[in-house]
Amino acid sequence: MSFQRLQSEPSRVAVNAAQLFEALEQHRARAREFKGSMHWKRINGREYLYRAYTGGKNHSLGPRSPETEALLEAFNTSKAEYQTREQSLKEQLQLHAAYIRANRLNRFPLAGARAIRSLQRKNIPFRVIGTNALYAYEARAGVLIEPEHLATADIDVLMDARQGLRIVTALAGETLLSVIQSSDRSFQPLSDAPFEFRAVNAHGYMIDFISQAAGPMAMSDFERHLEAEDLKPVGIDSLKWAIASPHFDAVVFDERGMPLRLATVDPRAFVLHKWHVSQQPDREPVKRHRDEAQARLVATLLRDELRELVTTRAVERAFPHLVSQQARQQLDEYDV
Repeated sequence: MSFQRLQSEPSRVAVNAAQLFEALEQHRARAREFKGSMHWKRINGREYLYRAYTGGKNHSLGPRSPETEALLEAFNTSKAEYQTREQSLKEQLQLHAAYIRANRLNRFPLAGARAIRSLQRKNIPFRVIGTNALYAYEARAGVLIEPEHLATADIDVLMDARQGLRIVTALAGETLLSVIQSSDRSFQPLSDAPFEFRAVNAHGYMIDFISQAAGPMAMSDFERHLEAEDLKPVGIDSLKWAIASPHFDAVVFDERGMPLRLATVDPRAFVLHKWHVSQQPDREPVKRHRDEAQARLVATLLRDELRELVTTRAVERAFPHLVSQQARQQLDEYDV
């Protein structure tokens, strides 16, 4: 078997840490309520309460009165309580990280985790696909996949070309390269080519930005909106199926034992895509064999462990009927 089910103690540790991280995520969902500050501003001899926001924006909440004084006091009290709770949750996660490491659940590559967090902080829409998606599947299935299926020194970041303008807006004047450099300054484009899609750090860890192909001779939103010197997600035709597939996410743990929300594609879509790629005659034999092994592995996970997934026709609609039919015929483990 290519994976092992978690024993009771590691399972308990993983569930507790994941639930704590989810509590932090829910807490941070309220962050907008406490961004910026409130202060008094004197105008023509009269004081007014102003709400200051990031970027220099200010908004008047009215002249000084018992109501605005109470508003200021409530804001400062709530913001202090918010910050105290966030610090407490982060300290508890640091404590749980030691248990995660002790149970050898700290699996996700640290360089990739830091880059993902940098993109998440900018609210940039993306999904991680390829080998790294296996970490999400094993986390949800409560298993540990054998190392030979996971070994990789790169990460594929999938972006929807149709959301190019949204992504550029989220970058807010930065670039994809500068965002991942905020996680590791040593990341640099692999080459000086005008359409370079890959960055590599000082340790040889690579990040590939990829997208669905825009079509023959067509310019994608990325090429149209991204800065000229930025990384350019490369278009791959078969990724249009992954883009159209349902989302799937799970809490995984990086090498330090810290949690990470990993968004990827539905495992059924993973199986179909990996199987399709493995059947292409121009695929390198080593990669082709690995693709097929991963397709069979996830198909087995779906059959034996991920049985709670809701039955859906969305995956079949995203992929050509012939691809689904061939997968059923040749993968005994697989049945959508």
